[in-house]
Amino acid sequence: MTPKFNIDRPRISDEEIDKHKDFNQLIKKFKQQSLQKAKLDKSWWKSKKVRYTSVIAGITVICTITYLTILNSEKHQNITNENITTQNTEQNVTNNLQEIQGAKDQTAFVNAPSKKITVSYSSYKVNNAKGGEIKHTTASRVKISNNSFVDKNGKNIVGDVTIEYREFHDKGDIIASGIPMAYDSAGKKYNLESAGMFDIKGSQNGEPVFIKPGKDLKIELASANDEDRFNQYYLDTIERNWKYIKKDIINSNKSDRSLKEHSVSANQQNKNSTSQKIEKLKNEVEIVIPRKIDSVKNVYTKKADALPKAKEPAKPKKSTGRPTFKIDASTNDFPELAAFDNAVFEVGGENTNYTKDMHEITWNDVKITQGPQKGVNYLLTLTYHKRIEKLIMYPVLNGADFEKALKKYEQKFDVYQGLVEKREADEKRLMAEMEAKQKIYLAELQKKKDEYAKEKSLLEAKMQAQETNGLANNFSNMSNQNRATRIFNVTNFGVYNSDCPHSIPQQGKSVTPIFVLSVNDKPLFPDIIYLVDHNQNMVFNYAQADFSKIKYNSTGINSFVVFIKNKMYLCNKNAFKLTANNSSNIFTVTELPETADNLIDFKKALEI
Repeated sequence: MTPKFNIDRPRISDEEIDKHKDFNQLIKKFKQQSLQKAKLDKSWWKSKKVRYTSVIAGITVICTITYLTILNSEKHQNITNENITTQNTEQNVTNNLQEIQGAKDQTAFVNAPSKKITVSYSSYKVNNAKGGEIKHTTASRVKISNNSFVDKNGKNIVGDVTIEYREFHDKGDIIASGIPMAYDSAGKKYNLESAGMFDIKGSQNGEPVFIKPGKDLKIELASANDEDRFNQYYLDTIERNWKYIKKDIINSNKSDRSLKEHSVSANQQNKNSTSQKIEKLKNEVEIVIPRKIDSVKNVYTKKADALPKAKEPAKPKKSTGRPTFKIDASTNDFPELAAFDNAVFEVGGENTNYTKDMHEITWNDVKITQGPQKGVNYLLTLTYHKRIEKLIMYPVLNGADFEKALKKYEQKFDVYQGLVEKREADEKRLMAEMEAKQKIYLAELQKKKDEYAKEKSLLEAKMQAQETNGLANNFSNMSNQNRATRIFNVTNFGVYNSDCPHSIPQQGKSVTPIFVLSVNDKPLFPDIIYLVDHNQNMVFNYAQADFSKIKYNSTGINSFVVFIKNKMYLCNKNAFKLTANNSSNIFTVTELPETADNLIDFKKALEI
């Protein structure tokens, strides 16, 4: 059969294309056709498993090809619309459609690491026929000329356009955005240091709009960095790389800064005054008053120690009938023996070397010294030529001597008891005086603590108000910090950056980090790791496949931010330095609490 070629086939109408856009119906139709064919085909494999697998595979291939055919036909129809007459217009709309169709790729390429911390868009309305100027709360401006926007078919938008705009200025913003800062230029790897970045998009009634060919949006990006070493880049989410635009255009705001600096100076003076008051209160609470309390304690402790200490008299002991020795001991050497007139020394029961013949020997030398229990027993050393015997002896009395000694002891003990009671009374008096003085200081301490807490709370409230009131996207007081304006001419919606590329570190330490909550805890398994370089406005992000490729400047100040299933963990500067100094790869992290669920608290934890 000779094939026929229909060369002059008429153009498919828009209505015909719309009739075939029901993808679900298309799948159903092909499924029915395939199953019908399977029933009629006698050579079909008998295996049910093979049969159904083949049917499903066929459906998938046919549906995919047909869907792409229709989609390409629709795209072709849109691009060749009679309202788009120039090649530039055709190319611009095609690029914008590719951006929309690449939304799934963009989601994977620009992926915020956590839902807790986000940089929100600010929404503005602009009438397309009139144009206008958006004044962002960071002092940035978006200048839009009239009739700057078209729809996907290249037709001028009628009515208002919604412009959504947000900015990223510091390391916390960059992390929260999920925008990768890696840059590949001719195969060489860089990481971008940002002087300010923004994301802008437009829509009408939920449908995307596009910047008209030949038009551009002039964006004056407020920047806290007035250096001129930066370039402009556009984030191409299709090719997954930054595209160099041109050398950055910068206007210094020095002429405008004087009034702002005057305002800042006044605010700073108030802040400094408040801070000085807080520091003074803190010093009194933590140092001055505690020292006074300790000083009182020391003074009264010394007074108590200086009180006379009574010595308890030795109580006479009555003989138990054990063997005794009569010894003339000097009361100068042993004053406690003065209470024992006519005392004899009884052999202690602990002496296992005692024998009766010791009383029959005329010893060459006899010495008495303090025994194991001072004032209670004594050590008797007997020497006869080479024989030396040592006995523990106890002074004891018999009969009338014991009664007489006991009466003297009781008299002395009464005196001793009186001295003890007087000392206890003096100690109680000194203690009461000390507590009374300390009570005054403790009351003063509590008063200062309350004042300190109040002033600190007021200062935090003022700082919170400064951070939240009049600030967009949690950008900290840009209107006062604005040192320069960077000029962008935007012809496509998307993400733009004022950046300085830095080579990926080849020198320095290479590490495959292991993260733990404490020394003995099991390792954590991150979804993504951010290495923060605190010496520059730079963030390095690493996916799981790159965890073994992490390098850092060992002389710099670094920290890690780790995300695991929407939970945030931080290895701060000190913890990072400690691990680095120990040449270890085990980094201790802290889980950020549930209260740190906003960008402001996240930045505070990150110490930026």
